[in-house]
Amino acid sequence: MDKDFLTLSMPENEKAVGDYIDALTSSSPEEALAFVKEFLSCHRDDFGVRGKSAGTARCVTRFLLHKKSKDFLIPVILDNPDLKKTVFGELNTYKYSLVFILKRLVKTGNTAVIKEVLDLISANPFRDDSAKDYSDRWSLSFIIRETLSAPDDYLNLSEENRKLLEGYLK
Repeated sequence: MDKDFLTLSMPENEKAVGDYIDALTSSSPEEALAFVKEFLSCHRDDFGVRGKSAGTARCVTRFLLHKKSKDFLIPVILDNPDLKKTVFGELNTYKYSLVFILKRLVKTGNTAVIKEVLDLISANPFRDDSAKDYSDRWSLSFIIRETLSAPDDYLNLSEENRKLLEGYLK
C-alpha cells in the first residue's frame, strides 16, 4: 500500500486517489479495504466541507462499487460499522451511489440493517429535503423512491421491509 496517497487533498487529487483505489481493488480487494479505512481516518476533518466530502465519498464508492467488490459489497458494509456510518451518515455521497448500495442492502432482507442505514441517511448533514430530483443535492424521499423503483423480484421485499421504507417517505 502506497502511503503517499493517504494524505492527498480532496478534491484536487481525487482522480489520482481514485485510480490508485481502482488498481488496488483489482489486485487485492482486502488491501483496498484497509487503504480505504485508513484514507477515511486521514480525511475525517474534511467530512464537513461539501466539495472535499464529495471527493472523499467518490473515492470510497469507487472501491465499494468496483466490479471486483461486487461479491463482497454487502459483507464489507455489514462487517465495518465505521465505514457504513461514514458512507451513509457523514459523507456527501453521490445520491445514485446511495441508491445502488441501498438496493443491494434491501435485497438481503435484513430489516435491522435497512433501518440502521435509513437512520444514518436521515441524519446525514448533506441531506436536503427540499432538493429537486434533478439537482446535485438529494433528499431522503428521493433515495427511497429510487430504491423502490427497482423491480419487485430484484428487491424481494417483505411486507415488513416495504412498510419500513415507506415509513421514511413521510
